[in-house]
Amino acid sequence: MSIVTANVLSFGYRRQPVFSDLTLCIGPGVTGLLGPNGAGKSSLLALLATRRLPAAGELSVLGDNVLAQASRERARRRIGYLEQRYSLVGSMRVIDTVAYAAWAQGLSRRACFDAAEAALELVELSDKSSRRIRTLSGGQKQRVGIAASMVHHPELLLLDEPTSGLDPEVRISLRRTLNRLGRSISIILSTHLVEDVSALCDEVIVIDEGRIVFQGGVDELSKFSHDEPESNPDRSGGSPLERGYAAVLEDARSHAK
Repeated sequence: MSIVTANVLSFGYRRQPVFSDLTLCIGPGVTGLLGPNGAGKSSLLALLATRRLPAAGELSVLGDNVLAQASRERARRRIGYLEQRYSLVGSMRVIDTVAYAAWAQGLSRRACFDAAEAALELVELSDKSSRRIRTLSGGQKQRVGIAASMVHHPELLLLDEPTSGLDPEVRISLRRTLNRLGRSISIILSTHLVEDVSALCDEVIVIDEGRIVFQGGVDELSKFSHDEPESNPDRSGGSPLERGYAAVLEDARSHAK
């Protein structure tokens, strides 16, 4: 079963191309989009969330052709999306913030607060539900954002750099939350942190300069490096996954020259 199918997809901003003839298939589970800043990860997530439309090609999300308006609207109700940069109203209570997100997704007024309480419990923020947003830490605000993005029980959750900018302890705690969520729904997350992929993902897609340069299991990427660390000083540091990631980027860029 495919969660996402893209065929010869092209997309860009004005005259600046991001993707050209991109083709991929993503299955269930937790999938990481790994790549350097500016590689095209956020643009791909925006396309999958139907916030942007491709210039050409075919795109199916959860079995819906999102290029057709009726199918796109149906898919949106089944998708949760948290952008890398999002705003919260500091004066609002946590519970009201998440309940409002539920209402915006079409839940009845009566159901909004029940759904919000359930979502806050999943991200371990039930004890902060009556707090004002402005009193929360950065990690807690990130959890509120995740709760708001999944309050309508989506089948697919799209997260753009969910652990970026968090201190190590908060990042580890948030990864535990995402691991728990990934047991019940499919998640696609973008990151430039190899540690996120190692801790969270079943499969990884490496994107560089708008191209898919690797797709496979995390173990496959870890084994990608052609050399033992001792035989190549440039790859002597880091974990096997970090060395495999570096090798993939190195090979892709050498072939692109």
